[in-house]
Amino acid sequence: MTYFQAVRVYSLVEVCIFSALIVTAVFGLGENLETILGWTHGFGWIILCLLVANGAKRGTFPWPLLAATVSPLGPSGSTAGIEYLARRSPAGIPPRRARGRTP
Repeated sequence: MTYFQAVRVYSLVEVCIFSALIVTAVFGLGENLETILGWTHGFGWIILCLLVANGAKRGTFPWPLLAATVSPLGPSGSTAGIEYLARRSPAGIPPRRARGRTP
């Protein structure tokens, strides 16, 4: 599994946790569940931001994806951005950009 694919799967898991948190909060399904999902989402989102930042530094992701990830859109923004990148490439994995500075 490539780094791109691993972060893609992690982003999907995080958006599912975030969605479960929203449903739990809106419908009042339990304060304990809401607390657990809230903490899980909070730490998961921080990890997702670090993974995307590392991928942007390595050239796997474009820097605007990090902006979408740390925005209020959170995991929804990163998942949408990653899916967009995956669908742009015929193999589903965007090619690595050249490292270093361009002249």
